[in-house]
Parts: sequence; C-alpha cells; structure tokens
Amino acid sequence: MKKQFLLFVLILIWGCGPDPIPSPEPTTLISPENLNSCTTATPINDFESQVRFQWTAALNSETYELVIQNTLSNNQIKRSSSLLTESVALPSGVPYSWYVNSKSILTSDIGKSEVWYFYLEGDQQKSTIPFPAVLMQPENNTTVSLDSNGSVTLRWEGNDLDQDIIGYDLYLGSNIGSLVLEQDGLSVNQALLNLDSNTKYFWQIVTYDSENNSSSSLVFNFQTTD
Repeated sequence: MKKQFLLFVLILIWGCGPDPIPSPEPTTLISPENLNSCTTATPINDFESQVRFQWTAALNSETYELVIQNTLSNNQIKRSSSLLTESVALPSGVPYSWYVNSKSILTSDIGKSEVWYFYLEGDQQKSTIPFPAVLMQPENNTTVSLDSNGSVTLRWEGNDLDQDIIGYDLYLGSNIGSLVLEQDGLSVNQALLNLDSNTKYFWQIVTYDSENNSSSSLVFNFQTTD
C-alpha cells in the first residue's frame, strides 16, 4: 500500500510539473531583399552607406541578433536589438550575407532565420562581384549513398547581378584546411564525382565572372556510405 501511495505521489508531481519552455521561432527576413542590389541604402560618403535591415516578429522571442557578413573578407558584424529593424554603416561595392537569430531570456535555444544575400552598390562603373554560390546537394552535415558506379552528384546555385558568370571551380578534400581543386572552369551548376565510401568530404565552390571577379561559397561537409 505504501509503495502504491509513493507511486501515486510521483505520478502527481510529474504530471503537475512546469510546462516546457518553448524555443524561439525563426523570424522572416524582409529587407534588403535576397539576391538583389541594395538600392535603399543611404550613402554616407564615397566609401560607405547606411543600410536598414528589417525582419518580422518571431514567436517566443524578446530580442534579436542581426549577423552581417562581408562575403569577400568574411568579417562579421553583430547587432542586438529588441526592435524589428537595425541600421548599420557598411562599405559600399561589396556583397554581403545576413541573417537574424531570435532569442529569449527563458532559454538558451536560438531560432535562426534563412541566410539572405545582397550587393551594396558602390561605383556604378564597376562590375558587381558574383554572390557566393549556395550549396544545394548534398546538404551540410548529411550522409549520402554512392550510386552503383561509386559516384555522388554535387549541385549548387550561382547568382550575379551582371549575369556574367562564366564558370565555377570545385574544391574538395577530406580536411577543411586542405581543400584541393577538383574540377575547374565548370559551366554548369553540378558535378558528378567518383568518391570513396565511408569517408567524410568537405567541398566549396568558387564563382567567377567575365570581369575576373570571384567569390567563394561556404564550406559544406558530407559523409559517404556504400
């Protein structure tokens, strides 16, 4: 009888415990628009412009962290705000990526938005730099099966406001610090590679245009199986 009573008490305590703390939801980005030139920026001088970033409210969130990255230098700028907008002075004539982390004081969980890209216009006489390629397949940190020929298809998406991309270089390696040129001068957005099974690979795409401008994608990794 005593055991039954203790069991009843434990069930009661467990059933009346606090509700789980909900994680912050990802916000939706508004502007600057994705894969476009930022025409709403306010010029500060010949070298910098003020860019206004906007996003929507996210459920279960009190604050937001704006993360902006210069995709040429990889330098990041971070701004925290309780509002849904933030203005930042940035060097002109450079492509950028940006996203927003939703945060709550009740949990350490973070809701990350999509990553968007934009080009901050500078000298109108200059050619724009291609956006870094977006790696599509295999997705990052995934496992893929080799086909019957021991091959895997890698796919990506490239964009350039001038629409003058002339090729892609594919870098591959088993270590993120030692990628080697696997294929160069690719005119299509995919490559079929013969790879070893049960091996972890890292890969990156470099995009270049007719004006000899270039940009590098993020480095993704995937694991192969038989």
